[in-house]
Amino acid sequence: MKIWQAVGCAVVSLIALIGLIVGVAFWATGGITETADEFFAAANDGDSAKAYSLTSTQLQGQVDQEGLEAFLIDNSLDQITETSWSSRSIKNDRGELTGTVMTRSGGAIPITMDLVSEDDEWRVVFIDVDNTGLQSSGSGVTDQAEPQPAPMTVPSEEDQWDLIWAVSTAFYHSLDDPDFSGFHSRWADGVTVEQLEENFASFRQHRSDLQRLPVGDPEFKPATSLNGAGNLVLNGTYNLPKVKFNFTYEFAGEGDGPRELVFMDVSVD
Repeated sequence: MKIWQAVGCAVVSLIALIGLIVGVAFWATGGITETADEFFAAANDGDSAKAYSLTSTQLQGQVDQEGLEAFLIDNSLDQITETSWSSRSIKNDRGELTGTVMTRSGGAIPITMDLVSEDDEWRVVFIDVDNTGLQSSGSGVTDQAEPQPAPMTVPSEEDQWDLIWAVSTAFYHSLDDPDFSGFHSRWADGVTVEQLEENFASFRQHRSDLQRLPVGDPEFKPATSLNGAGNLVLNGTYNLPKVKFNFTYEFAGEGDGPRELVFMDVSVD
């Protein structure tokens, strides 16, 4: 009897511990769901200004308020009345949500969202809509969407090294130019030369310290998978004679075709 009581107490304690862990996990990720829900509520109310204010500085550097509004309308995301998040995760200052959003007409849209913490507030940085999963409730008919591009394949370690070298070299040479028009060709549509100038002009003062960047050997851990947005993220460091050049490059693409930059974060130590 005493043995059974001990086991019973242990089981109860284990159940309580599991409940505590689950509770803590949901509490820790609650901020990202609140921002996402607030974002869609604003879009549903036609308040594109508020929805835009809930996006990150990175996203705002790539698209203006009108562009965001057009994206939401084109994907029926301005009609969301309910959200259901099946997966949520946070790592450092990045968060990811995966789930389904419901439209006013009852349609269900599978969606993935990336968020980033800025000034202790979560902001939307990327939205991936799975149009192939768009369904209309009631009629039992699945909407016919345009064929989706093949997802990007993860390149080999050698090809990842080549991507890093190509971007780093192009970035260094762009520091000699009056603007970043040459470097601009490596970016996906929607990024302007003016935005590159605004974000990276300050690095011209480090040009002499970075002169060995094109012949340097980056230290990085090869990516083995894509992120939640289906993009390739490569980050690492160049240990140059005078400075340390830290980089994060995010690429979008289709299949094994060309990869274009959609995000870049660099710093000099």
